[in-house]
Amino acid sequence: MDKIKPLMETDEFHDKIREGKLTRRQAHKVMASAGIGTAVSATMPNMAGADGHGDDLVMLTWGGYDDAAFAQQYQNQYGGPPEYSLFADQAEALAKMRAGFHADVAFPCISKVKTWVDAGVVEAVDTSMLSHWPDVIESLKAMPTAVSPDGAPYFIPEDWGTTSVLFRGDLAPEYVDEENHTWGILWDEKYSGRLASLEAIEDHFNIAAIYMGIDFLDMSPEEIEAVADKVRQQMPLLRMVTGDTTSLTQAVFSGEVVASSAWNGMMLTASEEMAAEGTEGKYIWMNPKEGALTWVCGLTIHPATKELGTWEQAHALIDAYIEPESQHYELMNWGYGVVNKKTYEMPDVTEAYLNSLGLGLPIDKFLASGKFSAHQEHYGELVNLYDEILAGM
Repeated sequence: MDKIKPLMETDEFHDKIREGKLTRRQAHKVMASAGIGTAVSATMPNMAGADGHGDDLVMLTWGGYDDAAFAQQYQNQYGGPPEYSLFADQAEALAKMRAGFHADVAFPCISKVKTWVDAGVVEAVDTSMLSHWPDVIESLKAMPTAVSPDGAPYFIPEDWGTTSVLFRGDLAPEYVDEENHTWGILWDEKYSGRLASLEAIEDHFNIAAIYMGIDFLDMSPEEIEAVADKVRQQMPLLRMVTGDTTSLTQAVFSGEVVASSAWNGMMLTASEEMAAEGTEGKYIWMNPKEGALTWVCGLTIHPATKELGTWEQAHALIDAYIEPESQHYELMNWGYGVVNKKTYEMPDVTEAYLNSLGLGLPIDKFLASGKFSAHQEHYGELVNLYDEILAGM
């Protein structure tokens, strides 16, 4: 492989750094051309943007969260958006940072935060620097495995949602009554060949554990094997196991699938379909008596931001993402639950709308009824088991 010629020689690079003639973005570009990991940038002095714009801050995030509507408060303060780098899954994002990519702010979910902390890419957040922190839902402020030894959060929640069951009320009428809402529908042999599941280890295994009354965050070896057996028992009943939510939703709409595990964004699509068809009650979102599975994703800060001089800027970006208007945009346009309590007080955030998303009021009570995903010590073992099960379908 041919080597890439560096954009400037080492002595010239060091001189420009010392003289403050390079922005952080320019420095990262030069280091990348020389094959130098950006992790070493923690030793560099503060390099503020030459134009004062916010694009000298780097955010590593899911696709879509680079939408300008999420960071208006930040853009107003710094004159522009941060520089965005997008990822498709959290393993990819962590591998990228471990390889040397520097991101001031990142967007993991609660189940992976401890792994990121252990990898040294997360610093506890100073909540006194977040003007909207007092408005964050209390139950989301100290998530399991996401709090530092001195009580400061490693992770600022930004959005959340639920995994539950989306089913056809007209095809499975015995489950319509809320008293009969149960994960058991996904093991109902009556509907063999007309059931489906999300292809997601944390959803599939955790759902089975919840249905069995097992704490999926603290499973013994015997319980892990029992949960794996429960998943194996379900496989012959399933018509589809996929991470493609569009395919799952369409299969439920067509009647090909009677019931599927689902993310609550799928219920928003179903509600819109019912409104268009005039078929209220055709598609039903369960609130399983055993408890729904709740996910929470949010924002973290890299330890190097202190040395790089972007510590305050990183906090400003996080604050912009949990600001009420930004949160309102996500709730109304994406259908995810949000963390700022003031958003739920806005006139168009009605109980009917939240119900159409598979959410409900009061939010604290709704969240308390679910089971939060969090770090699982045996995650690697679960991945191997799940791969074996899928291979045997």
